[in-house]
Amino acid sequence: MESQKYRRLQRFFSPRHIAVIGASAKNQWFANCLLNARQMDDSIRFYPVNPNAAEVFGVSACPSIAELPSAIDFAVVVVKALLVPKVLAELNERGIRNVLLISSGFAEVGREGRSLQEEISGFCHAHGIVLMGPNCLGFINPPASASVFAGGSVEGRVLSGGIGVVAQSGAASEVMVTKLLKKSLGISLYVTTGNEAVLTVEDCLEYLVHEEHTKVITAFIEGFRDVERLKAIARKAAEKGVPIVLIKVGRSSKARQAAQSHTGAMAGNDAVLDGFFRQWGIIRVDSIEELAETANLLARCPLPAGDGFGLCTLSGGLCGLYADLCHQYGISVPSLAPATVARLQSLLPDFAQPDNPLDLTGAGFFHGMDAILEALIADPNLDIIAPLSIPPAHADDALAHNLNEAFLGLMHSSPKPLVPIAFREVGDHARAYYHAHGVACIEHPELGFKAVAHLMEYAAFQRRIKGGV
Repeated sequence: MESQKYRRLQRFFSPRHIAVIGASAKNQWFANCLLNARQMDDSIRFYPVNPNAAEVFGVSACPSIAELPSAIDFAVVVVKALLVPKVLAELNERGIRNVLLISSGFAEVGREGRSLQEEISGFCHAHGIVLMGPNCLGFINPPASASVFAGGSVEGRVLSGGIGVVAQSGAASEVMVTKLLKKSLGISLYVTTGNEAVLTVEDCLEYLVHEEHTKVITAFIEGFRDVERLKAIARKAAEKGVPIVLIKVGRSSKARQAAQSHTGAMAGNDAVLDGFFRQWGIIRVDSIEELAETANLLARCPLPAGDGFGLCTLSGGLCGLYADLCHQYGISVPSLAPATVARLQSLLPDFAQPDNPLDLTGAGFFHGMDAILEALIADPNLDIIAPLSIPPAHADDALAHNLNEAFLGLMHSSPKPLVPIAFREVGDHARAYYHAHGVACIEHPELGFKAVAHLMEYAAFQRRIKGGV
């Protein structure tokens, strides 16, 4: 990304003095912007513009754009679609060229709306205005303590971290971010793009590839504008080792129709895009839950050196279930090396039959889990290990803590990734516990094994490009 363009977007995503044109107590947009910004930083200042109100939600209002103070570095526009061209012209006269357009009624509603959107797009390009939207919720930039976000459905405080979020659907993005927050994952930048009259999803993906805090990019996509540019972005992301995990709607005709009526985006040829994603290491998932599980693994788990998956649990039945799921998702579950089998026979009860997946037969509850894990880690056939974990129900859960100490003691010294698999439900205390230890835990085998498959596929992709294959 050109340094000048990067710095321009960096300024766009870091405003401190924000005018809201059309702010009103009659809808939630201004109130949501205030609340979200105050969770980031109390020093962010808002200036509602409303000729018919002295204040809006306790904030003194300006009667017009012309009377705004000179410090304004960003504007949010919440007026009827037909009034937007006049508002943009007034903002331009004041030198305000960073704009979020929340208003709907543009390309998503048909020919007249498309014509109006083309008009504002042309004006913005001609005058150097960066405009996000129309028909979108805005963004949150936790590392910069900045927020211009009009949504109100994210559950939990958006903390700073390494996950970038880009979505053409504002409401879907709120579900995504909520799921990521429940995984205790922090956000590097959370962006919604809406109809993309000026700022596109490709712009945001490219920015995130170069953004220093971003380790994994997640996205909700209804349609791409520039697939050739996406190819260049994917190539740079691959070079930097920044995985892109996305939902791309459009597998069905109904989904393509919904995308067109929502943001006016063309969904594209789904089969062609699938091949494109595989070629360039972009991970396509089918649900928001799968996206969150995959981002969790990629953010917290080193890439394995090969594709051998080793698992252990306390149930022969679960061993069979896990083996079937691995087969379903194309995960290799190789047999243990003879030396590993011999070592495990010396550690497990006489009736145990060491294999992969490994049935610990209850011995792991009492002693020797560290030695069992060391044997699996040393096995040349295995590249990533899923040790047994008991999620602690509370701080004094001695059984869970004693068992988990085995893999926690090896997390940082192991040359192979360890991804524990939970033996019972993971509650809020356990999630905080895993987060405090930097652990990506498999809560639900079906989703978790899908994520493991994506991790392995991405690792194989990285090995291919580094090996020149």
